[in-house]
Amino acid sequence: MALYQHQDAQLGDIEGTGYLFRKRTAFGDQYQGVFFAAEDASEKLEELHAADSVTFSGTAYKKNRSGKVSANEVEFEVDVKSLTSVAMGERALLEVVDED
Repeated sequence: MALYQHQDAQLGDIEGTGYLFRKRTAFGDQYQGVFFAAEDASEKLEELHAADSVTFSGTAYKKNRSGKVSANEVEFEVDVKSLTSVAMGERALLEVVDED
């Protein structure tokens, strides 16, 4: 069973599924995530990959020290780190660039 479930999400003006999750680092907490879109969205995703940042609207998961996972609807500016074609369509790996 996966820890996080895909939820409806939007990356820029592209509809799809995905989520963000909190990852603890030596520099503090950071949100990373994944976004899946249909294969026909590959050109639009390439444009977003080239952009400095793009808006992600969807679910962010946060796991506390006791292991309880909470989910919140969020809107963050993210950087599209990489794109990959997968069986579900196109996958984009994301990293939040500004949480304020």
